[in-house]
Amino acid sequence: MARAPQIGAASSAVHGRSSELAAIHALIAGARNGTSGALLIEGDPGVGKTTLLDTAVGGAGGVRVLRISGFEVEAGFPYAALQRLLAPLAGHAASIPDLQRAALRVAVGLGPGDPPQRALVGLGTLSLLSSAGDEQATICVVDDANYLDSESAEVLGFVARRLSAEHVALVFAGREDGPLQRTLAGVARLALSGLDPASAAAVLRDAVAAELDPSVVARIVEFTGGNPLALRELGDHWSAEELTSVGMAHEPVPIGRTLEDHYRARVESLPAESQTWLLVAAAESTGDASVVRLAADGLGVTPGASSAAEAGGLVEVRDAVRFRHPLVRSAVYARATDVERRRVHGVLQAVTAAGGQREVSAWHAAAAANGPSEEVAGRLAGLADLAAARGGLSSRAQLLARAAELTVDATIRHERVIGAAEAAIGSGAGLLAQQLLARLPADELDPVSRGRMFLVQAMCSLYLSDPAALRHGVATLLAAADEFRGVVPALEQRALLLAITFIQTTEAGTVGIDLPGLGQRMREGAASLESPYAVALRASSSFILDDYEVAVPLLREAVAMLEALDDRELLEFSYYCVSPTVGLWDADTASRLLQRTVRIGRETGALREVDAALWVLSAVELSRMHPRLAGDYLAQAEELRRALGYGDQQVVNAAYLAWQGVPRSAVEGLAQAMTDSGLGGVARMAIGALAENEIADGDYQAAFARLSGLAEQPFLQAGFAHLPELVEAAVRSGHRDRASRVASLVDRYADLAGTDRAAGLAHRCAALLADDASAERHYLASIAALDTPGHGGDCARTRLLYGEWLRRVRRRGEASKQLLAAWDAFGRVGATAFAERARRELKAAGAEPDQAARVAGDLTPQELEVARLAARGATNAEIGAALFISANTVDYHLRKVFRKLDVTSRRQLSEHMPSL
Repeated sequence: MARAPQIGAASSAVHGRSSELAAIHALIAGARNGTSGALLIEGDPGVGKTTLLDTAVGGAGGVRVLRISGFEVEAGFPYAALQRLLAPLAGHAASIPDLQRAALRVAVGLGPGDPPQRALVGLGTLSLLSSAGDEQATICVVDDANYLDSESAEVLGFVARRLSAEHVALVFAGREDGPLQRTLAGVARLALSGLDPASAAAVLRDAVAAELDPSVVARIVEFTGGNPLALRELGDHWSAEELTSVGMAHEPVPIGRTLEDHYRARVESLPAESQTWLLVAAAESTGDASVVRLAADGLGVTPGASSAAEAGGLVEVRDAVRFRHPLVRSAVYARATDVERRRVHGVLQAVTAAGGQREVSAWHAAAAANGPSEEVAGRLAGLADLAAARGGLSSRAQLLARAAELTVDATIRHERVIGAAEAAIGSGAGLLAQQLLARLPADELDPVSRGRMFLVQAMCSLYLSDPAALRHGVATLLAAADEFRGVVPALEQRALLLAITFIQTTEAGTVGIDLPGLGQRMREGAASLESPYAVALRASSSFILDDYEVAVPLLREAVAMLEALDDRELLEFSYYCVSPTVGLWDADTASRLLQRTVRIGRETGALREVDAALWVLSAVELSRMHPRLAGDYLAQAEELRRALGYGDQQVVNAAYLAWQGVPRSAVEGLAQAMTDSGLGGVARMAIGALAENEIADGDYQAAFARLSGLAEQPFLQAGFAHLPELVEAAVRSGHRDRASRVASLVDRYADLAGTDRAAGLAHRCAALLADDASAERHYLASIAALDTPGHGGDCARTRLLYGEWLRRVRRRGEASKQLLAAWDAFGRVGATAFAERARRELKAAGAEPDQAARVAGDLTPQELEVARLAARGATNAEIGAALFISANTVDYHLRKVFRKLDVTSRRQLSEHMPSL
């Protein structure tokens, strides 16, 4: 005789789970102690994830527990789960920064405002939880995490990765699932599988009302793989005699799909009205007992129809409806016919609409639809607009995609697919965007729609790192611009300006258009509408097509335009900042604009722009020989990507690896791979860096060969940095005629650009070619022009050459002074190969450098950035907002910085690190 089953079966649920319980208890203890963390418990159905959480968290005293479950019906509604999780913490909202509070209010639908960036919502959530944790240790438990809406899942993943020194812990439970694993990348995992044989046997014996032979127990444990739910089901519903028969006969027992079939058979044994009631509860999915009751009434189900399901242990009905296990709900829903499911969803949409649940009602309406329905599609499209207003681009993409499936009119359907693809690429989902575009018949679209499709296609090539598509990206953007021409000039200009960025990425690997062709098209596009884009297009087209003397005034106009943009506008143009500034040999302005972009992006949560700007900043710093600062920017980008849960690396900066001493053959291999992948611009940087380090090593002929190849294929401002290097390599390898021609070109650029850096480099080139009577004048002029904080590496290069010249003309004392200054500067900027060359020259001059440590001690990249901001006077809250960590974590890092640097105040810190 089978015993009445008990939902949860807590008495036997944690057999053999002592280590797993200990891991959760350790996490909770960390929250109490201010060493916060996060954990994802994952496993197949039936392994006891929820029951383990019940046991671990239920016994946690002295902590605040916030617990939610993911619901399938909410999966398309942005921040729905986050709203439920944070609702009890509303009283702490006043304690977090204004921008973060405003972002949270808009995201969860509590107030108006601009759509917030997801990362800013994440930082607001972190700050809110940190504030709550300061009052009382706070444990957030998220069950059925697979069903979270995309925005909530990504925000909570962000928070989980940023926890460090808060009184907060996050625990997630869900199935092993690709999307969930990507969203929670970087979060510690606890994989639950079947119980060990002894624990599994104990669970089975606890569940069975009679004794079982040990051999039967062993066989059933083996058949079930130790799955605790399967073992409890056997004990609840099978007699000892039946189990013995199964064990001896090697018959299949309930597990996995078989277990779901087992539940299905139990459902089918119930009265018809009970089956209908269960289907209503399964389709409703959130467990709202009042909605289930009203919908059942609407279907004519008599009160009390749930009793048989409750008596059978399939469901529990109190304040909410709770299925024995998700597999029961799955079995109920799967066994119903399509007609039955749609009928139930139709009633649920009416009930939820009457209750004011607009989003849920639309979801049920879509599930109830039998083919296209413009009424339902329109409701979903309206929800998609609401999602966008709350910053929910992932949800917008899903809602519009489903709306398109239900849309009758082809033109409207295409518009919704394009909107879904734009939302998908806006949220970073390149593959989804590409899949959505595949639904579109390009020849049936109107010109503007086709242009929008081409824009998304081009962006997909970047997001998906598709070499073939990337090489065609410029041509794709020009096709978009042609579609917009004469119809939407603003979009035409945007596509054209994106094209200049693409072609500087692909360079010679570009397919379908050459640089002069692009320049001509940009010039035409600039005339279609007067705008900041037109200013940029005029400058870039002149840079491509005209003599440098003609282009310089337009480049200056473009730089002035960039500097005058407000914060929001600058983010739109952040990808363009380098072209006109470096085109004027003005790395200082390039760095300033990019740093401003980073600041704005961090303040507003536009972390994709921050990520890109940090990488470009590293390239700018390498161009003026500051590998250490370039490495700092790359480390910041890596930390940022870790916070965002990006498992893949950004494009490898092979030039930086060359400065780090990676073998030449390895860097050459990377450069070739990048060329093959359509990243010719990145490959150019790597080859140039190899040549510079060959100059440092005295291998001038090899450097001359590399730099000559680059100079023969110049590419706008990307070729400028190689010219002074080519002069030095040519002079030292016996190619003075070539050196003289290139030096004349550098001198002309310097006269026209009018920047100190260009002048300093031109004087260095002149000094290398001058006789002894005039060389010193040029060296000193170069040092005077380059002796600024941003050009320490460039200035050190001139001091090194000047010191070598002084030693050659037998002015050893003066030589030692210049060489020592060069050696010290090379150490500070991280130019190891040149520092070694300066050391050798110093030794030849009869001097030895002081090898004492000079700058920042053994700080991690995160500590270094915290120290840099603190040294500049930023508060803990400001540092936290900039780095997307809590103020508590800032304090934790600062204490470590003070200890490592042996300082006790921020004033001492700023004195210790003046160069930061």
